[in-house]
Order: sequence, then structure tokens, then C-alpha cells
Amino acid sequence: MLRNYQIEIKNKVQNTEFRKNVLQMPTGSGKTYTFIEIAKDHFAETTERVLILVHRTELLEQARKSLGEKCFLINAGVKNIPHDYDYYIGMVETTHKRIEKLPKFGLIIIDECHIGNFKKLPYFEDYSKEKILGVTATPISEKPLKFQYDNLILGPTVEHLINENHLLNCDVYGFASDLVSKENWKIKKGEFDEKQMEDFYSSEKMVKNVVNAYWEKSAGKKTLIFNVNLKHNECVRNAFALEGLEVRTISRETEKGERKEIITWFKNNKHAILCNVGVLTTGFDEPSVETIILNRATKSLALYLQMIGRGSRPFEGKEKFLILDLGKNTIRHGPYTNYFDWQAYFEHGAKLNDGKKSNGIAPVKECPECHFLQHTRKLVCQSCGHDFEEEAQKQKEEEKEQKLVLLISSKPISLPTERIFELAKERNWKEWAVIHKIAEHLTSYYNKHKATEGLKETIVSEMLKETANWCKVYDKKFNKWVQDVCLDILDKKINPVTHE
Repeated sequence: MLRNYQIEIKNKVQNTEFRKNVLQMPTGSGKTYTFIEIAKDHFAETTERVLILVHRTELLEQARKSLGEKCFLINAGVKNIPHDYDYYIGMVETTHKRIEKLPKFGLIIIDECHIGNFKKLPYFEDYSKEKILGVTATPISEKPLKFQYDNLILGPTVEHLINENHLLNCDVYGFASDLVSKENWKIKKGEFDEKQMEDFYSSEKMVKNVVNAYWEKSAGKKTLIFNVNLKHNECVRNAFALEGLEVRTISRETEKGERKEIITWFKNNKHAILCNVGVLTTGFDEPSVETIILNRATKSLALYLQMIGRGSRPFEGKEKFLILDLGKNTIRHGPYTNYFDWQAYFEHGAKLNDGKKSNGIAPVKECPECHFLQHTRKLVCQSCGHDFEEEAQKQKEEEKEQKLVLLISSKPISLPTERIFELAKERNWKEWAVIHKIAEHLTSYYNKHKATEGLKETIVSEMLKETANWCKVYDKKFNKWVQDVCLDILDKKINPVTHE
């Protein structure tokens, strides 16, 4: 069952007049579940196939399970792609290589559309007619997304979701941010130089710093650590292991089976510490995470929010989550509860922070006693009670500055009738409009399976069964007149030429 804000978002998407839209929803707000419901509604209303493109293998199975047996998984092991499924899902690169083998679609959904690897797909051409829905928590790209999409649809803010108990607030401590501020790393492709960061964060001082930060604030809590690269990841793991702690590592290099086993271990072990690099920023939902350690710096607002979002989901007994920021990221980007002007990012891209546009970052200061990060207007530390009176004037001055899929040629008819009745209620359709919609779906099925022996009899039988159900819903008599009218509607859709 969709939440109220998800229903509102779904209606915004379905009622927009634009062909190419971006949907922004915060991490943890149920983006995947929402766009799958949008896909189901689209097929129920139009009988047009839906293509869903993702960029992580974990999301393939998640989406496929939600869509059921009428969903075809496009993966590297599939050479022939049948055209009789309702939904198709695949990785962007894998799908692009098989673009000529795909059927026609009415709707294309692109998850994590800010990544930009969708640009080579033909659906963005002006002559194309497919509707496109890009979905992301952070509509930020080097080249502004407005050049690919027509419109941005905004979901609820993080603050709203916290107030409605759908997400959790957090306490943030800025350990080592004073050390980071003294570094003068080069910028390469919009991000801090990885080798320079690796040298800094792999130093004895910084490795000791992250271990001490854990013992001081997160001891015994399920902790997810984001590190710089593979070498740094292993370095941090070794340091925690020497402390006798339950710690493991995961990265892009981790084999698929092992990755699944590690995630299961992390899920089931309440004292687990997982050192991570390059993965678990998207498509990873483990609400029991209590602490996020940002053991790196980043200039990317998108990466910053994705990392923090891994701890924001509610869980039994979890009132808040904890962020230990060892990269001055909160001061650089602002608290995760901030209002971010996503429309400006949609129009101007990642360069919004280069002094040309305002990004609305709330000024943050770090308590010199306990490292708690809070708004600069606070005169007393919210964590330890430290008095900021002496620093108030200084602060004012500063502010001035895969597996093969079994292909089945003959499948039982499965219509989304429940969804059709829901749409009829939501949109105040007339009763007979529902019969027409059911007939359209049966016609679509018939056209896909024309060669099947005895199909017409099966279609007629299915239409009568659905007509009987329709009569119950709308309190009508299932008499011969109703049956004949419904079968006539079906016949006219299957054989339009005969009735011209």
C-alpha cells in the first residue's frame, strides 16, 4: 500500500503534460516501490509495455519480484528477447547492447538517472514517442539534466518525512574536520584527488582517528564506514580487526556471491562494522544501521546525501541515527535535513556550487569540546552544553565570507484488473470505461499470442469471467444482454477492420 505522499507523487507523474520527466524523491522515501506502482498503473491504463533501467544488480531482482511473472529480465545471458511480456527490466549498458531486439514501449523508467549513462539510449530523440521517467534522490549532473528532460517533479523534503516518521533525524559529530580543513587537495573531474585523499586518510593519525571516533561515539552499534578506495578500505578494516571487533569489507571488486553473504552477515549481526568503498550508496536498504562514518571527503552533494541516507530509515528501537563526519562534509554541504534547491540543480547542474548560484547551505559549526555539529546561531552546544558566547562574534565574521531466464511461449492470462478498478475509483471513470479497459488488455494479449491454438475461445471465456466480476463490483445483473454487449466490445477491439 502506497503512503499518502507516494500517491500524491504518482498522481503528479501521471497528470503531467511533459513527455520526459525527472522524479526527485529523498533517499529512503521508497523511490523503487513508487516507480514500480507507476509502471503497473501505466500498463493497466494503456496496455503499453514498460521498460525499467537500473544501474545496480541488486535492484534487478528487487524490481522483478515486485512485477511478477510478466516481467522479463534483460541480462548478459539472454540472446533472444520475447515480445510478449508486459514489463522489461535490465541494466542500462546490457539493455543498450540489445536495443534492436527490444519491443516497443510506452514508458521508460530510468533509476538513478543523475548518473547519466542513459544518454546514448534512442528514447530521448525528438522523434521518439515513449514517455520517459528518470528517478533520483539528487537530480545533479555535470551536464544539467534539463538538457535531456523537460520537467522536474519534486517529492517531499527530508524534513517533512522526518516529521511524518518516515525517516529519522540524526546527530552529527565532526571528528578530524580541523585536520581536513588544512589539506589543499587537487580537484579532478569535480572531486578531490583520490591519491591525495588516500595518503591522508591512510596515515597512522587518521586511521587511529576513525578507530577512536568509533570507540567514543559508536561502540557496539551497527556501523557502516565509507572509505576512500580499496587500499584505504583494507587499512581501516585491519585497524578495527586489531581491536577485536567484528568487521568485514565490501567493494565493487567483491564477487557477487560473497557480496550477498557479507550483506546477510551485516544484516543479522547487531554489532557488525562494514568497511565499504564504491558500493552501498544506492540500492542498499538496511534500516538497522545505527552509525554512518564518513571516513573520506567529497565535493559531491549527491554522494554525500546517498551515503548519509543509508542510516536514515526507521527501525525498531532506533530513534535517531549517528553520523561521524571525518571529512568536513557537513560543513561543506550542509545538514542532510537542509532544504536543497533541486530545481536549480536540475537547471544548472553540478557547477551550482561554484559561486554562480546559491545552494541554500545552512552554516554549521563544530563544538571544540565534543565535535557536535550544529547551526551557527546556537550559543550553547546541543550535545555537551559548551558556551559559544566568545565565538559568536568570530562566527558572524566568518559568515560574511546473472542467471538465464526460462522463456515460456504460452502463459496463463493474468490481467491487472484489481489495478484497473483502483484507477477507475481514483479517476472517477464511468463503469463501462472499465469494461473497455479490460477488453483492451485482452486484445493486447490476443495480438501477442495469435498463433496459440484455441486462443479466441480462451479470450472469450476470460472476458465473460471478468464481466461477471465487473457486475459484482458495480452491482449489476450478469444477464445475457450484459454478456453480449461486453463480448461485442471485445470483438470490435480485436477485429476493428470488420466493424469499420
